[in-house]
Amino acid sequence: MPDLPPLLTIVLEETGQLDRESAMYRRLLAARLRLESQFAILHVEKPLTTAGISQLCEEIESKYVIFMRTSHLLSANYVSTIFEYLRTRTVYLAEPVVYTGAIAKNVAGTKIDEAYHYSRDTDVFGVAFNTRRLADALEALGDVDRSAIYISYRMYWSIAKVKPLNTGFSMASDTKAAIGLHITGEASRLAPVIPTSAKEVRLHLLRYVALFLRGMRGQKATSISLSHLRELIRGFDLIDLLALVEPLQPFEAAWIRWLDDPAANKQFYKQLSDKDAYLVFRDKADSEENALPLYELLFNEEILTIERCYLARNLRSGHARPGSYNFYNRPIGPSSTILFFDRPLQADDNAEHLYEYFTKNHPEFNQAYFALNPKSPDWERLESKGFKLIPIFTKEFYEKFLVSDLVVSSQIYSIRYRGKSFANSRFVYLQHGIQLNDMSDWVLSKYFDVFVATGRVEADYMSRLAPVETLNSGLPRYQSLARNAHGQQHLLFMPTWRFNLHQSSSEHFAQSTYFRAIDKLLSDPALLEFLEDTDRVMHVKLHPNVEKRAGQFRFSERVVQSDLSYREAIRSAEMVLTDYSSAALDAAFIGTPIVYYHWDAADFFRDQPYESRLDYVDDGLGPVFSEHAEVVEHIIQEGFADTDPKFIQRRERFFEGVDPARINEKIVERMLSL
Repeated sequence: MPDLPPLLTIVLEETGQLDRESAMYRRLLAARLRLESQFAILHVEKPLTTAGISQLCEEIESKYVIFMRTSHLLSANYVSTIFEYLRTRTVYLAEPVVYTGAIAKNVAGTKIDEAYHYSRDTDVFGVAFNTRRLADALEALGDVDRSAIYISYRMYWSIAKVKPLNTGFSMASDTKAAIGLHITGEASRLAPVIPTSAKEVRLHLLRYVALFLRGMRGQKATSISLSHLRELIRGFDLIDLLALVEPLQPFEAAWIRWLDDPAANKQFYKQLSDKDAYLVFRDKADSEENALPLYELLFNEEILTIERCYLARNLRSGHARPGSYNFYNRPIGPSSTILFFDRPLQADDNAEHLYEYFTKNHPEFNQAYFALNPKSPDWERLESKGFKLIPIFTKEFYEKFLVSDLVVSSQIYSIRYRGKSFANSRFVYLQHGIQLNDMSDWVLSKYFDVFVATGRVEADYMSRLAPVETLNSGLPRYQSLARNAHGQQHLLFMPTWRFNLHQSSSEHFAQSTYFRAIDKLLSDPALLEFLEDTDRVMHVKLHPNVEKRAGQFRFSERVVQSDLSYREAIRSAEMVLTDYSSAALDAAFIGTPIVYYHWDAADFFRDQPYESRLDYVDDGLGPVFSEHAEVVEHIIQEGFADTDPKFIQRRERFFEGVDPARINEKIVERMLSL
C-alpha cells in the first residue's frame, strides 16, 4: 500500500539560519514525533511571495498548509488542537486566536470583539489553509501581495466568520503598527472588490488599508492606484468603522477620510491653543499657501502631495458646537490640575526633573501630580521627596486626566477617556532622547502641543515637521547633569538593540553579528590588559531587551555589567562608547568624549523601524570606527583623552540654542502660556 500524504504541512519561512533551538521549532518537532507521517515540516529559505505560495500549493501533497517563522510563538497545544480539528472534517480555513504580543494564559477568555478583529494581524501566518482551495483562489488573486492573501482568500470563498480554535499563535511583534506594510511592486491591488457585509472581514481590510498607507509614507511609490483605494473604502463602507483607526493611526484616519471624500482636502488633525493643525491632501500640482510639504508619493502614475498647515480655530466647522466641551477653554493657572509622568515603572527622566523644578519654583500650583506605578522602585524615593503621586493608568489617573488642563510627559501614550484625548487637549512632550534618526513618520503620527528639542540640529529637523509646536530648550534632565570628575571614573559602553533579534533562542542570539561584536570587544585581551595596567573598569549598560541574555557575555573583573543608573553611569564616565544609542548625547552635553563603534553599518538601518538622518562620520560628536581592531586601538592609546577641536565645534553647533541654566524655565514659560 503506497504511503499516504500527510494531512498537514507547516512551511517555515527562514531566510537566514534556521533557529532550531527556538521554543516554536522545538514545539513543532515534539508535535511531529507524536503525529509522525501525518505532519510534515518544510523549510523555505526565500521570503514567501504570492507567486511562491502559489507554487508551493501545487507541490505540497498535504490537504492543509500553515505558514510560519521560527520567531513566532505558539501555545503548547497549538499543533494538536489544529490537527484534531482538521482530521475530523473538511474545511476551507482553520485558525487559532492570533496575537501580536504575549499569548494569553487563558486563550479561551480572549474577547473576540471588533477591537480584536481590527488589531488581528492579517498576514498568512498561523492559520491552516485548505491547500487545494488556496491554490484555486490564488489563480484569481495572483496580483495581490502575500500579506493580503488571508483577507482575499476569505473574500474569494465568502468566509464571513471564523470561530478561532482554543489555542494561541503570536506574531511576537507589533512593529507593523509602527512602520506599516511595504508591499511588493508586483501587487496591482490590495484586495479584490468582492462585495461582503461581513464586519469581521471589513475590519481586517480596514486595518490592512491603514497599515498600507502607513507603509507608503516610507515606501514612497506603489503600483496601487488611488482609485483602487477609493473603491475599497467606499465599496466596503470602511468609513463607518473609522473610529477604530483614530486612536493609534490618526494620520491614516485623516487620509482615509480624504480618500472617501476628495473634495475635503483639508483634514482637521490637532487642536492647539490658538489655532488648529490640518493635513492637506492634493493629487494635483497646486499647493496650499503657507503649507509645509510633508510627503510626495507616487500611486501608480499619480502623485499625491501631503502637507501640514495651521488655521484659525473659528474656521473649523463645529468648533463651537453646543454639547461639545472645549478642553482649552480654561487658561492654565494655580487652580489647574497638571499631570506629569515618565515610564509607568521607571521615573528619573525628564518629567521627574521638570516636576521637581516646577513644584519648587511654582508652589502656588498645588494640583500638580506625578503618575507612576506603585510597584516601581522609584515610588518610595519620590514619595520621600514630597511628590504628589497617583497610580498611573488607574481610575484615579483617568479621572485626573479628564479634569487636567495640561499633561507633561517624556513618553507618548494614546490616552483617551470620556471624549478627551491629546487630539483635543494640551500635551507637552518632553521626549526621552533626541531625534538622531529620521523618525518623521512616527512624529507626524503623534499629537502634542509642545515638542521639546535639544539644540539647533534637532530643532531645525523638527521645525520642518511641526514648527508651531517645536521648542528648542533642551531636555530637563540636562539642567542638573554634570560630570563627576572627583569620584571613581570608568569607561562606559552602551550598545543599543537590534529589532531582528526578538524571540531568538540563546543559540541563535550567540551566533548573531550583534552578540559576537559586543562579546569580542568585552573579552579582547589587549583591552583587558589596558584596563588592568591603568586600573580602569569598563561599565556596560546593556539595552533592556538584552539584559535577560547578560549571562551569555564574557564579563570579568575589569569589564562589568553596570548596576548604576544611566544618569550616574554617564556622570562618572571618562569616555562613552556606543553604536547608535542617543543616550550617549547626555555625555556629549556635559563634555564627556564619545566614540562610535559601527560594526554593522551596512545592515543596521535595514532591520530598524527608522532610517538614518545623521551622517555620523561628518556630523557625529566623536570618531566613528567600523572595525574591532580600530576601536580597541583608540581606547588603549587613550585617543579619547585628546581634545579634538572638530568635535568641540560639532558639539557646540549640535546643542546651539540650549542654555543649561534655563532649560526648565523655558519649558515652564511655554507650557504655562498654552
